[in-house]
Amino acid sequence: MAYIKKFFIPSFVAFLFLLIATKSSPLYPINDWVDANAIFTVGKAMLEGLIVYKDIFEQKGPLLYFIHALAATISKESFIGVFLMEWIAFTVFLIFAQKFIGLYIKEKYLLLATTLAGFLILFIKNFLHGDSAEEYCVPLLGISMYYLAKILKSNSKLNVSPSVLIINGIFAGSVILIKYSMIGYWFGWMVVLLAYCIYMKQYRKTIQFSFLFLSGMVISGIPWIVYFSIHNGLHDFFNVYFYTNIKYYTSSQGLLNNLVTMTGKVVLVYFVQNPWFAVVLLFGLFKFFFSKKIESDPWVRFGLLVPFLFLYFSVYGGGVRHDYYFQIMTPFILFGIITLFIQLDRFSYFNSLKNIWLYSIISLVSLSIVMFFFHHNRYLMGTKKKVLFQYAFAEHVQAYPESTLLNYGFLDVGLYHTASKTPITYYFMKHNFDYDVYPHDVDALNYYVSEAITDFVVLRTQKGKDYKNANLEKNYFKVMEQEQFYEGKFHKYILYAKKGLAK
Repeated sequence: MAYIKKFFIPSFVAFLFLLIATKSSPLYPINDWVDANAIFTVGKAMLEGLIVYKDIFEQKGPLLYFIHALAATISKESFIGVFLMEWIAFTVFLIFAQKFIGLYIKEKYLLLATTLAGFLILFIKNFLHGDSAEEYCVPLLGISMYYLAKILKSNSKLNVSPSVLIINGIFAGSVILIKYSMIGYWFGWMVVLLAYCIYMKQYRKTIQFSFLFLSGMVISGIPWIVYFSIHNGLHDFFNVYFYTNIKYYTSSQGLLNNLVTMTGKVVLVYFVQNPWFAVVLLFGLFKFFFSKKIESDPWVRFGLLVPFLFLYFSVYGGGVRHDYYFQIMTPFILFGIITLFIQLDRFSYFNSLKNIWLYSIISLVSLSIVMFFFHHNRYLMGTKKKVLFQYAFAEHVQAYPESTLLNYGFLDVGLYHTASKTPITYYFMKHNFDYDVYPHDVDALNYYVSEAITDFVVLRTQKGKDYKNANLEKNYFKVMEQEQFYEGKFHKYILYAKKGLAK
């Protein structure tokens, strides 16, 4: 029974909800999100021997591409391997979410609370399509939240196991290697721990804890330093992943202005889009951190709040906002769930329920039905592959077995995946840089088409408008076009072939 509660239930809840929520699920014909396709394209390219940043340009961390390379070993032709990675990640998060919640609420409510947590996190609009970098950092954050709470609640003498510090250091390093802008939580984590050491006058432990934590970070980075050094790509790794992103992908408005602007957008956009999530989150944060009724120890309240603030600064301090960025903040809904169940436990009817398992199962089924009929990704579920441009275009491209492909002028639309093509150009798509500050990818793509480097070119343009590009059309002719729905509106996708292309 203990195994079922601790592992099977979180795994089943994660599987059931992800089966509906993520487009990587086998219930969907494809994950059509441009970010998911770009990451998967690079992961598969790594299996073909390409060195990310040196041979192929992309912006996120190498560990994220390694995860997708593993997914590609399961299946290159579908997203089933990606779905498995998402399932593992969310299962791990729910296991530790259950442990964290269990520090505050009665054990009999854990199944119901875990189910509600899984539902709220995956049902929000910020869970765009599935397979974001944030998904793979959420479980690491959940584990670190649990350990920090446990340390602060039960270690007045700060007898922290060295392995806990090393593991959390590895998590911090891993987050840097997935998407470094989310590292703020672990900076806050260590700030709290070191401040607590000073408060307890355990000065020697500030050095010990720092050394162990930093050792974990170093351990996480060693394999990648070795990998890039062996392949003469270490300079490219630092230049692209850190220097280019920091210099060209942040706002120049200043930290304070960025945070004020981003906070306004978070409140006005995300909380309006997800009212139930916002109510539970804000109510929980307020009750947990500003009331002694749930947590009486001010150090625990302070300690759990500070990493949240550091995370918020690191995610939004750069002044760039994409909807899915907010996903890394979703684990803090656990404070709302804790508050909710403590409040419910005060009602005699709820507290006296003897068949809590039955009610938990009913809730799981009910929330699954709600997600099935009302999740924002549901529209694509069950769509036949043949009606999607990714598969219609791929059929034509694959008629030329040795052909090459370029995704032109936009993020990866998914044709590399469906046509089973590995990019042959350094820039294989347009990235999210403003041309004024980083023109290199657009200029390179224009050069590729002017020189007819690839056999096929795919692009996206506005629905209902003729697309004209003299630079492209001097070497390529239009093969087919199709309109398709994506992120709230229809777009037109066009496939071009090189003039004189022979099978």
